[in-house]
Amino acid sequence: MEVVSTGAGDGGVAHGEAILAFVDAAMAVDPSRTTDARERLAKAIGDSGVVDVAAVTAMFQLNTRAADSAGIAVEGPTVEHRSNLGARLGFAPRTEGIAP
Repeated sequence: MEVVSTGAGDGGVAHGEAILAFVDAAMAVDPSRTTDARERLAKAIGDSGVVDVAAVTAMFQLNTRAADSAGIAVEGPTVEHRSNLGARLGFAPRTEGIAP
């Protein structure tokens, strides 16, 4: 959990720092970061590994949207993050954190 909260370290996973850098880039508002992170990750684990990491990242996004559609409660920090991101993208705030 410390790696997730601080963004530092490898989490005890082989190539964990490169994986985290890729996930952070994929989730960033600035997608230009993705190219460098993807290339670094490919050097570490190969193209098929990058596909696996991208698929897992996408599944987490899918799970979030599925939870939204089912009406599952969202934690306060997530609501705040979504509202801030939504505002940057021009969406009205979602008081319950439901994705637009």
